[in-house]
Amino acid sequence: MSNASLAIYLGESYAEIEARSVSSSDVLLKKTFFLPQTSLKAILNQHVKPLVAEHPISSVYIVTKYLDRLKSFRLGGSVIQVLNEHQENNYTFENSTCLSLAAAALIIPLSTKFSIDHLKTEMERVKKVNPEANKVVISLSQFTEEQITSIENFFLEQGFSVFTNPEPENLNCLRKTLINAGSEGTKEEIVSEIQDCLGTTNDEGESLTTPEIHFWVKDQFQQDFENIDLYFSADQFLHHLFKNNKKDLLIHTDLERWIVMKNKTSPVWNSPWGKVDYEHIESEAIGIHPFSEVKIHSSGHLVFSKVPAAIEPGPMLAGRSVKTLVVDAFYKTISKDDNLIQLFPKLNENVLCSKIESQFKVLEKGQAHYEEPFDLKIIQDFVVNKLGYDILLHKVKEERLEWTGHLNILFKKLDNAVSPFSWTTEIFKRI
Repeated sequence: MSNASLAIYLGESYAEIEARSVSSSDVLLKKTFFLPQTSLKAILNQHVKPLVAEHPISSVYIVTKYLDRLKSFRLGGSVIQVLNEHQENNYTFENSTCLSLAAAALIIPLSTKFSIDHLKTEMERVKKVNPEANKVVISLSQFTEEQITSIENFFLEQGFSVFTNPEPENLNCLRKTLINAGSEGTKEEIVSEIQDCLGTTNDEGESLTTPEIHFWVKDQFQQDFENIDLYFSADQFLHHLFKNNKKDLLIHTDLERWIVMKNKTSPVWNSPWGKVDYEHIESEAIGIHPFSEVKIHSSGHLVFSKVPAAIEPGPMLAGRSVKTLVVDAFYKTISKDDNLIQLFPKLNENVLCSKIESQFKVLEKGQAHYEEPFDLKIIQDFVVNKLGYDILLHKVKEERLEWTGHLNILFKKLDNAVSPFSWTTEIFKRI
């Protein structure tokens, strides 16, 4: 019996996992999965857990973009806020059109003359609003350290996760604290699923070992970090990759996005919930989004939607969608790639390939005002050339360019040097 390490890339729409023996570095398992058709818990139970008897997982290393799923939601549904009286929802003062970070009914306003009995009464009130509330953000100015500590202890005794804003007068800092609190549940879900599935127990069901879990934060794998760091895990990992390889520019053509990244940072994150002081790597979307819908405009012209389609049900490649997306245009190339066919195993079925082909034929025949309508080959060339033009605008020499992403093989016409990309292979290089 020998221990193993597990590498995970957990994106919005897909996951890649790889297990290797610690002693020999032999690959024990390597697979990719389209997440709308499964879950991390199911992946771990079905594919990794069977290894544990002979190869206990001692460490798990995660690069993630999964928290991007939260970017279209209000984060404060289960977060209680303790604020100064008359400062309720003050984080919205700069821009009230952003997504909310708080539920107004879960705010507890306090004066410096508060009592613990008052806190108990307020707790009873908010628990009636949301019995599932289990996190609290404390952002109080002009309170003594002793008062703040007493409030923190009150909520800790109630089993709450406590997040204290270190700069109550700073709205950006308050947003950051609220984001940390609102994201806690998602991080806890990831961690608990890994621990539950991969931990070992004795015959009495008592826990013997649980794997150490490390997330990529900033420029290394860490166990201690703020939840907000996880929104930038994947970008920081990619930045580290091309910076270490002494390149000037990174092109990332993945299932989820096509971006260009330079060695450039911004001190403020313009988040969906408002501005937050957080230094992060800048990236820019290029080409056409892989999930943009290909459709016929009312004028009879072929167009690509400006807003990408939802991850669920995803592209036709996945077997359930009826919308034709940009990535579907490359189904033949994808079906011949051993790694990508794991993401979309239904492409092995001739029925699905015929359906995708027929859909593009319908789009071709539905076009008006063209002697030669855009066919599948022209659509592919257009998408590739658009990406190539956007890259050209950055005026970078080919040898100074790093190209990553599972879909980089679609663009060999632009760069013959592109090679298959694997998140987990890159993770193991940095363990």
